[in-house]
Amino acid sequence: MVPIKIHRAIARFLSPLRRVKPRWIYPFSLTLGLIGQISAIALSENPNHREQLLSKNECVGCDLSGASLYAYVLDGAILREANLALAGLQGSSMNNADLSNANLQEANLALVKLEGANLSGAKMNKAYLYQTVLVGANLSNVDLREATLELADLRGADLSNADLRKAKLRKARLQGANLSGVKLEGAELPDGSRGK
Repeated sequence: MVPIKIHRAIARFLSPLRRVKPRWIYPFSLTLGLIGQISAIALSENPNHREQLLSKNECVGCDLSGASLYAYVLDGAILREANLALAGLQGSSMNNADLSNANLQEANLALVKLEGANLSGAKMNKAYLYQTVLVGANLSNVDLREATLELADLRGADLSNADLRKAKLRKARLQGANLSGVKLEGAELPDGSRGK
C-alpha cells in the first residue's frame, strides 16, 4: 500500500517536468524510484521483532509494520505500544492479547479473533476489521476513524470514548457494548443509518 502512495506522489511531482528535455527526466525519476524503494524498506517490519513475537509471544514496542502474520495463533500475546501499521493479521487468533496503545492504522484484521483483548488507546484508523470477533474486548479511547467494522462482533465490548467517526459498522453486533462517549459522526451504523 505504501509503494502505491509513493508512486502516486512521484507521478504528481513529475507532471510539471513533462516540458523538460527527456534526458533529465529518466535519471531523475530513477533516483526518485530508488528513494521510494528505500522508504518502503525502511517502513517494513523488523525481522528480529517478528522472531521475538513468535518465540516469546511478547514484543512490547516492537516494529511489525507491514508484517504478514496471516492465521497465526497469538492468544495472550503482549504487544503493548507495538507498531502494526499496515500489518496483515487476517484469520489470526489473538484472544486476550494486550494491544494497548498499539499502532494498527490501516492494518488488516479481517476474521481475527480478539475476544477479551485489550486494545485501549490503540490507533486503528482506517483498519479493516471485517467479521472480526471483539466480544468483551477493551476498546476504550480507541481511534477507529474510517475503520471498516462490517459484521464485526462487538458484543459486550467496552467502546467508551472511542472515535468511530466515518467508520463502517454495517451489520455489526453491538449488544451489551459500552458506547458511552463514543463519537459516531458520519459513521455507517449497523442498521444502515448515519451517525450524527
